Amino acid sequence: MITKEQWAELEKEMAGYFVSVKFRYQDHTLTIQRVKESESKTALAVYIDGTIKGGWFLPDSIDRPAIIPDVWRKRSKRLWSHQQKAKIIKDLGKRRAQNAFPDIDRVYVYYGPSFTTAKSLVRQFKKLEGIELITSEETLAS
Repeated sequence: MITKEQWAELEKEMAGYFVSVKFRYQDHTLTIQRVKESESKTALAVYIDGTIKGGWFLPDSIDRPAIIPDVWRKRSKRLWSHQQKAKIIKDLGKRRAQNAFPDIDRVYVYYGPSFTTAKSLVRQFKKLEGIELITSEETLAS
């Protein structure tokens, strides 16, 4: 069990630039590393058993680990933006817009392996029952 003080120390450590933290959760090893998302933006990536596979982004993937909803960041995306929806309704009227575009209010939910802040990652990981800290950069140094 990870204490409140350990979580605070892990959050502080993961806010830094060089991050290497490992957890054990449901017979999987979770590795947290800071990765470069773009030229000027970094994020904390959650690797499951040392990998992130493209097929895991699809909910019906055969080899997708069952822990992905627990350890990856939940994201959502509207099929039509608010501006697009408003323009369609203005042009067609609400009733005809619903008939022509039955999925006008549809929202896609998916999970991504990267967290923008250490605080959001720690907040999600604190809720996991049975998560164990294996190593962190600080425990290796001492």
